[in-house]
Amino acid sequence: MAGIPTTPATFPMSLDKPTTVMVARPAKKEGEEEEEVLVIEGIEINRDEFVKFDVFINDEDEEAAAGGGAEKAECAGSFVNVPHKHRNGHSGDGGKVKKTQLRIGISELLEDLGVEEDDEDVVVKLVPRCDNVHVTIGGIKIENE
Repeated sequence: MAGIPTTPATFPMSLDKPTTVMVARPAKKEGEEEEEVLVIEGIEINRDEFVKFDVFINDEDEEAAAGGGAEKAECAGSFVNVPHKHRNGHSGDGGKVKKTQLRIGISELLEDLGVEEDDEDVVVKLVPRCDNVHVTIGGIKIENE
């Protein structure tokens, strides 16, 4: 859609500044109530660093409207890594790099935003809240559960 300030979804990507991507919604099965789950996968961090980023969601139509619609975005959740050391001074499992994922149920949030059932995409914005930390995102998708 023209005019939407999104980053081409090239993964893996480094999360060193606020990044906005368009994420496709999967088709729902006729007559079934399914929870839509936003999956941010392949999150790679240094387990010894404090890491936080927030996840915002907006309707593709609101984002494209004049004025950007950013004020209507809703915070879906946050990812946080709090480093901790064991008594011997080492990380829990020895490795410095941790790879994980974040799963957030978003059906109710999409309803609150007024996203239509037949809207094919939503806008997802990731906003890092820490400076000088390495965060890599392996992919972003929506699944039905």
